[in-house]
Amino acid sequence: MSADLPAPTARRLSAPSWKDSRLLVGVVLVLASIVVGALAIGAADERVGVWAAASDMTPGDPVRESDLVRVDVSLGDQAGKYLQTGREFPQGATIDRELRQGELVPRSALIDRGDLTVFPTVVHVPATDLSGLAKGSRVAIYAAAPLSSQDKQAGRRPEYTELLSPVTVHRVPTQGGTVIGGSSADSSVELLIPEDEVERVLSADTDADPPLRVVANGGTLAEVTE
Repeated sequence: MSADLPAPTARRLSAPSWKDSRLLVGVVLVLASIVVGALAIGAADERVGVWAAASDMTPGDPVRESDLVRVDVSLGDQAGKYLQTGREFPQGATIDRELRQGELVPRSALIDRGDLTVFPTVVHVPATDLSGLAKGSRVAIYAAAPLSSQDKQAGRRPEYTELLSPVTVHRVPTQGGTVIGGSSADSSVELLIPEDEVERVLSADTDADPPLRVVANGGTLAEVTE
């Protein structure tokens, strides 16, 4: 005769309790994700559209929508300091400073052209001086006293001295998108000259023989006499 075995006792599944640590961790994670999402949406809502330079700009450049690109940024209470999209675009305004590609356009950089303190001025230089120059480059201008016929016959070289430095390149001549340079042919470059120096530079440039020379910042006087 077999002995009676005890019957197994069924265990009831109990509902999760607020005291269950796993449940509490799950609730905290859900709440945290909701808060983070709300903050991200709020930050995105605070972004404003402002204009940035599509390429390098220099003083005297007109402010045209075609020369700018829209960027959406979060500037907080500083947003009013920049040229915002969706507002009346300034007509006839020009830039009074250098702006690099992608740099936001400050409202304080917009002035009437008549208020410029530097003026785009064309000077004539050997094409070889243009190699490596681009809009926004900083250069020094050099001038030399004319050589007499005896000096030329004797093979003497002009003695250059610095005329003005530094000045900003406003425009260089291009052909098919390539800067014209590298030969001995005469060429020209448009520089931004301070108002009170324009006459002096133009006087030195008139029928200059030898011609004016320009050398990029960091260069030496010897380089322009090569």
